Amino acid sequence: MEQYAKYLRKSRFDRDYAELSVEETLKRHEAILDRLAEERGYHIAKTYHEVVSGESIAARPMVQQLLAEVNAGLYAGVLVVDLERLARGNSADQAYISQVFQFSETKIITPAKVYDPGNEFDEEYFEFGLFMSRREYKTINRRLIRGRESSASEGKYLGSIAPYGYRRVKLKNEKGYTLEPDPEEGPVVRKIFDLFLRQEGTKKIANFLNSASIPTRHGEPWTYATISNILANPVYMGKIRRGYCKQTKSVENGQVVKRVRHLKNMADYTVFDGLHPALIDEKTFQRVQEIRQGKQPAARVKDSHELRNAFAGLMYCACCGKRVARTTMAASQHGRVRVRCVNMRACHNATADYALVEQAIIDALRQWLDGYRVKIETVGFAEEIAGERAQAEKLALEIQRIQTQLDNAYDLVEQGLYTPDFFKARREKLNAALSEAESKKTAVEKNIAQLEEQDASQSSLVPNTEALLESYDEMTPAERNKLLKAVLRRIEYRKGSDGKITIDLFPQLPRLGPQERAAKWASSE
Repeated sequence: MEQYAKYLRKSRFDRDYAELSVEETLKRHEAILDRLAEERGYHIAKTYHEVVSGESIAARPMVQQLLAEVNAGLYAGVLVVDLERLARGNSADQAYISQVFQFSETKIITPAKVYDPGNEFDEEYFEFGLFMSRREYKTINRRLIRGRESSASEGKYLGSIAPYGYRRVKLKNEKGYTLEPDPEEGPVVRKIFDLFLRQEGTKKIANFLNSASIPTRHGEPWTYATISNILANPVYMGKIRRGYCKQTKSVENGQVVKRVRHLKNMADYTVFDGLHPALIDEKTFQRVQEIRQGKQPAARVKDSHELRNAFAGLMYCACCGKRVARTTMAASQHGRVRVRCVNMRACHNATADYALVEQAIIDALRQWLDGYRVKIETVGFAEEIAGERAQAEKLALEIQRIQTQLDNAYDLVEQGLYTPDFFKARREKLNAALSEAESKKTAVEKNIAQLEEQDASQSSLVPNTEALLESYDEMTPAERNKLLKAVLRRIEYRKGSDGKITIDLFPQLPRLGPQERAAKWASSE
């Protein structure tokens, strides 16, 4: 029996359903596709719900999964409400989608038309439809930006979350939102500005608030970065800022990567008078900005950055999961180099000497390498591969059993032994079971492929680890970091009150469910 998939996505530009939530819109769309499938006798094997907003394929995980399965030839067709649900991205995304459906000979089915990519005329119509969808997206996007600019110029607040110190409130008798002071958070904002004017630095202010047990909105500790962001935000003097987020795009590994940079100085973006009351008067706010501009940064950044932490991007706290950083103590403490959890005010993981932690990591890595070398030289991954293959065969039988049950259900409804309602309930239950079994089988097959690749190559981990251990002392921190990332994906650090340091290493092995832990190494400072 041919299988079909449904793809549902709520666009933020939907004009017909603008007043409905994402869930309500998807529910209406699914009802349309269910009626279409029932009328034409399509067997729906899987339904994809896309709740992530994004114009490109890279930003939409569900469409990536759908295209991968379409490319594998799993479906005879994909049901969508209209073509724009599949893509409104750039020409590269549109070309990729068109090729996937064309090469796999998978139909695109909408209530208005069935597109057969194998048909020359349908292919042209499909590509033209994607082009028009992209053009409409650009037009609506420009209109949206103009609307937001207009709202900002009117003093309305555009964000979905109010800044600390305010509440977001709906404007009466008109569209849009504004802000009103929060009775608990507002005084804290005024205190922050007052302390800064008294020449207290952002770090001291954060320490003061934490010592006074004044919580942030989400209950996390105050940081100097949070304080700095509050001091730089003109919303507190009754203004609305626009254009302070600058987005840049680049192509990395064949995908478009977006990065957002926040501008700190008011001269670099547009400021409008807001409808909301100010928490800080304009004179005070401007004085704070003058002090901020006149201050030297807390840590001087060299023109050419030199990496000093060999474990940058690798080491995390075993207690709270936050990053573990390298830090240099004050001159009064002889400038000792330590490692510490960046969440140390709320986390009880103690600091430790950098050199001692470094040696513990190298010792743990050497211990793991000895055991791993023995494993791949003797049994390899044969035991794991055999177990995964047995699981795949078991799932294949399960899929075949469910498919037989589905075929029987169709026969029984045709014979009049199943009522339409009972058949629909039965079909949905079996489809859900089939979808779950197929997902598990896909995951197992992926594990088998990873294990076979690892077994065939005997892994690059051994030569990389050997090179790291043999030349570690002669390498720069940047060279050590590069090789460590080729060998490990994570290092977890813990130091107890007794001074005992524990290091857990997680190597770059195939991900088979829970992360495999390489070695645990304990030492005392």
